[in-house]
Amino acid sequence: MDSLINIGIILTYVMVGAATLTTILFGLKKMLSNTKNAKKTLYTIGGLIVVCILSYIVASGDVLSSYEKYEISSAQSKNVGMGLIMFYILAAAAIASVLFAELSKAFKK
Repeated sequence: MDSLINIGIILTYVMVGAATLTTILFGLKKMLSNTKNAKKTLYTIGGLIVVCILSYIVASGDVLSSYEKYEISSAQSKNVGMGLIMFYILAAAAIASVLFAELSKAFKK
């Protein structure tokens, strides 16, 4: 039974890897065909990297005493904090962009 589970997990990893590679290659092909889109894509990727770095810097590596029994390291705690802060920043940016788009339409009329 364990060997079937291992085969399923390996097959899942292969399929996710193939889908990721296909998506990246398709995106690169589309990006390279139009330089204006390439510039926008690079700005977007750069923005995500900046948000990731800022989130990592702001995140705390403290481990609560109640979670010490799970043997969580400071690095793991910092990575989880970074992920949460990134989510909050990107969610706030998405909400702000939707509000800006809708309010700018309303005031144009």
